[in-house]
Amino acid sequence: MHIKSYKLRGMAVDHGASKSMDLELEFEDERAFVIWDSFELGSYRLKARIEIDPELLQEGTGGGCDYYYQGPLVLPRPENN
Repeated sequence: MHIKSYKLRGMAVDHGASKSMDLELEFEDERAFVIWDSFELGSYRLKARIEIDPELLQEGTGGGCDYYYQGPLVLPRPENN
């Protein structure tokens, strides 16, 4: 398994409103994931990943990101967990 990391910009839905967000993007074979949160635990890095549709990714042309996501990012809210 080979994982590649990039920067992603997309529109996230937050309390009914859309806002632009920059997130870390990882590819694992043909699958794509955004990293919602991560933290170090000893020598391990734990990640909360959300799978997205790789067909909705568009390569970035500047602007500080590698890809733009053309679909909505519905991110979990901590109060719902």
